[in-house]
Formats: sequence, structure tokens, C-alpha cells
Amino acid sequence: MTEIFKMPDIGEGMAEGEISNWLVKVGDQVKTDDSVAEVQNDKLLQEILSPYSGKVTKLFVDAGTTVEVGAPLIEFDGDGSGAAAESADTKKAAVSEPTAATKPATVDSQPAAAEKVTAAGAATASNGNVLAMPSVRHFAFEKGIDLAAVPATGRHGHITMDDVKNFTAATTAAPVQEAAATAIETAKPAAKTNPVPEPLKEGRVPMTPVRRAIAKAMATQNATIPTVTNFDQIEVSKLVAHRKQFKVLAADQNIHLTYLAYVAKALAATVKKFPELNASIDMDKQEIVYHDDINIGIAVSAPTGLYVPVVVHADQKSIMTIASEIADLAASVRDGSIKGTQMQGATITITNIGSARGTWFTPIINAKEVAILGLGSIVKEPIISDDGTIVVGQMMKLSLSYDHRLIDGMLGQTSVNYLKSLLADPAYMLMEV
Repeated sequence: MTEIFKMPDIGEGMAEGEISNWLVKVGDQVKTDDSVAEVQNDKLLQEILSPYSGKVTKLFVDAGTTVEVGAPLIEFDGDGSGAAAESADTKKAAVSEPTAATKPATVDSQPAAAEKVTAAGAATASNGNVLAMPSVRHFAFEKGIDLAAVPATGRHGHITMDDVKNFTAATTAAPVQEAAATAIETAKPAAKTNPVPEPLKEGRVPMTPVRRAIAKAMATQNATIPTVTNFDQIEVSKLVAHRKQFKVLAADQNIHLTYLAYVAKALAATVKKFPELNASIDMDKQEIVYHDDINIGIAVSAPTGLYVPVVVHADQKSIMTIASEIADLAASVRDGSIKGTQMQGATITITNIGSARGTWFTPIINAKEVAILGLGSIVKEPIISDDGTIVVGQMMKLSLSYDHRLIDGMLGQTSVNYLKSLLADPAYMLMEV
């Protein structure tokens, strides 16, 4: 008699499962309740048992195939002793309430020759393991139950899920079994007790008006301007030497000659050559506004916040004059005497973290501008000279953020390249500006 074993519902509302491994092959002789396959659903890997006895004549799918519940799995040329493929509920009922014809191997039943029966009634395989489905073993493990102590009611001495649940309930309710339960709990691996984190310690202070204004402006500008930042560096040994030569002369004029003054002058020359960097975007009118003036904003950090005073007409001033103005503006910021008019009219900005030994970063573009230049530190680094030898150079880090609505990447990098050429050679810069 030919029988077709169909994919059973192995529980938890399973609609399908993957045949991970076949445990039988065509030609094998199978007895009822022999394991025939491993099925992986979305939660567990379980063995499924054959409801039929007989010879396997066909496997309908290959291992690794996902099969819906009810689809054919195995064809048996059986002896007719098996029942039709069962649903999970039907199978469970059959296991929990065995009939005389399919009486399970309990303590009172006769175990198979290859099996031994434990004191609790569970059969053991020839390797000594208690017979139980993987899902049952997993459940017992989670509950800390020793399966050898669980009375089995399944066929051929298999411990069923109900057996474990009943055993758990009984050991919990019966005082006489408290000792056993305690022993089981003791046998369980000690559960890790994660320390409870302490509440965060914090102090709150209200934002100053300046910090509120900065926070609002930064959030708005960062959200509304599509920004790209190009990172680059330039060997500025000649610039370092030039400043070293002239800073004494500047000091005689009570001027602190900084690298920032050189960069401001070079940037003024750069935006004069690339006017897109010295512009604004008027989205209301859908227009690009090119500025005739070149006014360099200089970001200055103060205890109360970040200020951006402006060196107006930087393209028309000498490096010495720019250095002097930057020093005066920075002093006004730090002593609180800076005026609002001194922070208006910038067309492009420089921000500097070099004094804090910073390198590259992503400056946020100020409103009504389309670019901002970030300066990093100047550090000695090994470089490869034109003749191929490795020498020590003075490297300056640059970060140029620009508004991608107006400035494309090629233009951004081209302008950075020109800026680098000016900073690399002060003599060339003085020829250009």
C-alpha cells in the first residue's frame, strides 16, 4: 500500500518549513516514529517523525527546499500500518492520549531492543541519550529540567512537550519535590546578573542668548544648504620661512603676523578668480547674487560663543593690514566690545582649528554665503620631493565646504588648487594679488 507523508505542522502556527536535512533516503526501511528529516522553521530546527512504516520509494523535494504544510514529502511502499499524515493538533492528541493500537512506550511498556528505559520512564537511545524532539530538549533546557527525571508518555519512550510541562508544574506545586527542583536550579548555570546602570548624573544650565542664536543658525544652515567638503593639504615650508622672516618686522609695527592673515589674502585672491565662491543664492527669486566686494569673515571663539567679525575689502589690503585688523577684531570679540556692524557683510568665511592642533573637519556654511574655508594645523611630515627623495615638509590641512547648489565638485577642487598654489609660494601670491 502506497502512503504519502505530507509536511506536518510542527507547531506554533507554522505555514512552511525548510527541509534542512533528510535523515532517510530512497530504499530505506522506516518504522513509525523514526526520524526522517530535520525541518527548520523561523524559530527552531526540529526533527519530524514518520507516521508510517515501510520502504521509502520517493523523496519529493531536495534538502534545502522550503515546503508548505500539507505538501508531499515522502512516498512509502508501506505495509499499510500507518495513518494518514497528521496535523500538529491531531498528532499532539495522539501522543498525549495514546490508543491501545499505538500505545506509547511508558514505564510499563516494553522498550525496543536498542533502547533502555530510565527510572522515570523515558527511553534512551543506544548512546544513552534520552529520546526527545529537539524542541522538547530546548524547552527543557530553558526550564532547567533534567530530561532523565521526566516521565515519558510518547511512543517508544519519547518525552513529549506535555511531559516536560506536566513535570514542571508538578515540581513547582508539590512541596515534596522542592528539593529536587532546588537541585535542578542549582545545576543550572548561574544566570548572569547584569548590573543595573546608575541614573546619569547631569547638570543643566540655560543656553545663553548667543548659544541659542548659534544653535538655531547652525541647525538651519546645516538643514537647508546641501554641502560638500573637499579636504586637501599643501606643503607650506616657503610660507613658514616667509612668516618667520617678516614677523619680527611686523612686531616692530605692533602687528602679530599670523598664518591666518596670509590665508585671508590668498582666499580673497581665490574668490576674485572664482566669483562663484563669493556669491549668494536667492531661492525666493531663483537668482544667484555675485558680490562685488570681497569681505572675509573670520570665526573667533570666545567664552560666550563663536563670533564672525569681518575684514572688509580684504582683496584691497596688504597682509600686514589684514593681520592687524584680525588681531583688533579678535580682541574686541574677547573683551565683549565687538559691534554688530563689525560682523556684517561677509561674503566668505574662514574658520581655524589649527591652534587646537586640529586637522580636517566639515565647516558649516554661513547663511547668505556659499563657501567656508577650514584651516587645520601646520605640522612637519615626510613628503616626496621632486627628485624622488623623502624630505621633511611643513604641511597645512585645508577643508573647503561649499554649497553644491551653485558649486560643483570640479570647481570646488580647482579653486582649492589655486589657493594651494598661492599658499605654497608667498612670492607667487604677491604677484597675483
